[in-house]
Amino acid sequence: MPRKTSTPSYYKLKSKNNAVRACLATDFSAYKATDEEELFNRTKTVPTRINNEKLFSKVVLLSNDTEKLCPGKEGDGTDMCESGAGGHFETDEKVNFLSLTVLGLRILFLKSIIFNVLMTLRACMS
Repeated sequence: MPRKTSTPSYYKLKSKNNAVRACLATDFSAYKATDEEELFNRTKTVPTRINNEKLFSKVVLLSNDTEKLCPGKEGDGTDMCESGAGGHFETDEKVNFLSLTVLGLRILFLKSIIFNVLMTLRACMS
């Protein structure tokens, strides 16, 4: 079965105060897929892959003279987490309810342990 290949997606990221700017290449299958881009070719960073993932990512910090070399579209990265048509993250009511339930059970468990310790101390002092 042939391996599925994918080309990198490029994003130009910046911090809110423009202090840090970066060019991000994500979701590519070949280790040297970014070498054809001048910006990624002249840096010494290596592509990374998260455990159990099949695709690589690579990031390069930009300076004033290298900012034009990033092939990505302009953005601050917030559009990747917005819910809706183009986003990758959506909240789920069931997950929120289960998280709240687990938090309530943890608080109830902690209160019962505190109550048992106090009653044991009271019984020992009598």
